[in-house]
Amino acid sequence: MKKQKLALCIAVAGLASGPVFAQNVVEVPELDVDFYGHINLAVMHADTGEGSEQYIVDNDYASSRVGAKISTDLQDVGLKVGAHVEFEYQHNPSNLVTPDDRSIKGEWNERHINLFAAGRYGKISVGQGSGAADGATEADLSGTKVASFPDLALVGGALRFVDDSDVGPTLFSSIRNQDFEARYDRLRYDAPAWGPVTLSVSQGYKDDMDITEVAARYNMHLEGLGKLSAAIGYSTKDVGGAAGDFETLGGSLSWLHDTGINMTVVYSNAENDAGRDSDFNMFKVGYKTGKHAFTVHRAEGKDFDPTYVDSAGMKQTVMGSDVEIYGAAYVYQPVKRLDVYVAYNNFALDADRGDYEDVNVAMIGSRLKF
Repeated sequence: MKKQKLALCIAVAGLASGPVFAQNVVEVPELDVDFYGHINLAVMHADTGEGSEQYIVDNDYASSRVGAKISTDLQDVGLKVGAHVEFEYQHNPSNLVTPDDRSIKGEWNERHINLFAAGRYGKISVGQGSGAADGATEADLSGTKVASFPDLALVGGALRFVDDSDVGPTLFSSIRNQDFEARYDRLRYDAPAWGPVTLSVSQGYKDDMDITEVAARYNMHLEGLGKLSAAIGYSTKDVGGAAGDFETLGGSLSWLHDTGINMTVVYSNAENDAGRDSDFNMFKVGYKTGKHAFTVHRAEGKDFDPTYVDSAGMKQTVMGSDVEIYGAAYVYQPVKRLDVYVAYNNFALDADRGDYEDVNVAMIGSRLKF
């Protein structure tokens, strides 16, 4: 579908009234159409204080989706203009399934619907899409991102910690990598690359709350040392009320040596005027060779203070929460468009009160790209 010449013929509304139109052909500039997508399914096993269960899930580390980037060059003005459209479809999302709800019907959700124009002075995008800092905590050269994603609670996120046979908070409400505001309606500007560095800024709104984001990214191959990828971002969201502004600062750094040895670090902090001050960090080390990639990781999230509803229907808050995660992942890529993976994570919650049982989540799955 790349660079197809399109000609739209104007039909005759009435032969008697439109002889001129019958002779015209409207030429549309040459289009580049990049259609893409993937299906990502896994078998997930979870062991919690409520027992063990198996699930067939859509791996939310990289949810199943389809999309297209359509563009054309306006040579007279030196611009490339186009559109980006992407929709997600998940059957049994890995972050939503529970022992009481193992089957969740899929539905289409929009991820990107925006227009863009790019030229020598940078790129401007408008519409639903990634904010400037989206993904700044997710730099990863290990080759295991599909199975070892910084936002680890996206697999098993709806499962609960259990304290003395009573349900506690979910994984999803207890630890996140705090990767800014993701996608929303925004106006975004990406400056021209300055060597290996690119700068971005966006302004928009999400759920009627104004958002501003800025970010810087760095990608470079270092002679004799391998590849280096890094990013840092900042976002502020006008929540209003006692919370005031919700501010997030974070970034990531990933290094892949020519030998295949790699390391990745992630850090983020989120705070507001109501006393929220939560931290997340992750360290991952691995080895990549040929079609194989293996990593082990440790992550920690502090002071999320998650709220939840207990078995009696009462609202509770976990004060002084500290969640540690230890895990490992292996990815095999037999051909370019196919990933086969195995992953495991142990989630442990420590808090000012309560004695919570660990949650263990394992999965084996595959992603097919097209």
